[in-house]
Amino acid sequence: MDNITQYYIVIAVYFIAMLGFGFFFSNKNKNDKDYFLARGKLGPAVIGFSFSATQMSGSTYMGAIGSVKVLGFNFIPAAISSAAAPWFSYILVGDRMRKISARLKSVTPADVLEARYYSKSVSLIASIIMLIAFVPMIAAQLKAAANTFEVILKIPYLPGLFLFGGIVIVYTVLGGMFAVAWTDLIQGILMIAGFAILAPVAVNAAGGFAEMHQKYTAINPKGMDFTGIMPLMWVISAFLVWGFFQIGGQPASVVRFLIPADDKTLRKAMVYSVLFQSFIFICFSILAVSGGVLLPDLKQVDLTVPMMIEKLLPPILGGVVLAGALGAMMSTVDSVLLLAGALVVENVYKKFTKTEPDEKKTLNLGRIVTLVIGLLGLAVAINPPAAILWIVTMSFSLMASAFTFPLLLGLWWPGATREGGIAGMIGGAVMCVVWYVIGFMQYNNFNNWMGGIWPAIIGPAVSLVLLIVVSKLTKPTPAEVQKVFFDDILVESK
Repeated sequence: MDNITQYYIVIAVYFIAMLGFGFFFSNKNKNDKDYFLARGKLGPAVIGFSFSATQMSGSTYMGAIGSVKVLGFNFIPAAISSAAAPWFSYILVGDRMRKISARLKSVTPADVLEARYYSKSVSLIASIIMLIAFVPMIAAQLKAAANTFEVILKIPYLPGLFLFGGIVIVYTVLGGMFAVAWTDLIQGILMIAGFAILAPVAVNAAGGFAEMHQKYTAINPKGMDFTGIMPLMWVISAFLVWGFFQIGGQPASVVRFLIPADDKTLRKAMVYSVLFQSFIFICFSILAVSGGVLLPDLKQVDLTVPMMIEKLLPPILGGVVLAGALGAMMSTVDSVLLLAGALVVENVYKKFTKTEPDEKKTLNLGRIVTLVIGLLGLAVAINPPAAILWIVTMSFSLMASAFTFPLLLGLWWPGATREGGIAGMIGGAVMCVVWYVIGFMQYNNFNNWMGGIWPAIIGPAVSLVLLIVVSKLTKPTPAEVQKVFFDDILVESK
């Protein structure tokens, strides 16, 4: 049996299993609330792995490792910050999101923002910004998968794209959150197994830790310095962006805080998330350096991991690692797809139509919308921009700029007003886009920015200032809204 056939067998088993989850859970969805959220019906391991697997997209396996291969230790603070991201998210917004969403029966983060800033316009603005960011993010994951198929399975780009995209769309459309969360758990386990296999093999092939770093220094001396390739401000920005700003930049992950039935489940989920991401980003950093030694002349850096799989591992083990890489991509696509469908149904259709559709109709509508958005992402992926990491980064930066502080202050500061929240969301998003445009005009690309400051730093900073200033100048939040969001804080402060 040749190598390609062995790869095909492993990946076929994996794909059949993922589709099986979709068909199995398709009958568990009794209404659109089950389909989009499955509140109180998932355990801590499933929630924790789903949160982290959604955050760690194809850019973790593909784009980011390839970029770190070039940037070296410039990017290591960002990896450390990414490993710590669950701490920021769970501790700062997780528990309050869980409690408040249970009171409000929220299905999406836009529901929480609408209730906090007491306006349907807030829900619409949030939904539009997320949907704009989601389509290129979906396309980036699909591109990463198709590129992987090209390198390892020798399947041309378009057939690989439609095969991968079709499978993830089908099981998401059929099974909803039940299928998405449970497949995320399986995919997270495969990601751990994949990195646990590949990282030691790569280090050994590079000559061991000491020799690997010596060789990397000879090949890329600036890469051994934290500020050798990119300016210090870039390094600081990266640390902040990939940790703290996950709060606003990953709404598809934040949805997991709406699922747990109690605090105990949420705390256990956080433990799973922290351990999972810490392991992944330790291996991530090791693979980036070893990739720089083993594949110094690889021009398409997004293909670093697929090339290492093909070069270092026998087909059966390579198939497991490949399944982990595909799982990283699938776990982001399915979660983003599902939230996109929920935004259209719950925050646009239901809020802005006068009729109240029945449960079966909204469930079917949710599936149709999710399918359409998936097909749109598939269409964009046919001819997307080249660098996976920067596609994801731009989408993430837009959402981090719009939502981080309106969400965080909205949950913790009673003084935030409707006008302040709207100003923060719009102003942060606009500033992010403007900063990208300025960087493009100055450097003729989107991955260099004025002063080395990421748009995902400038955007949230402007959002924070606008939210505070405008809130101070406008009427206070109504008492009934304050009671829903801050009854515990207000009582404790008296």
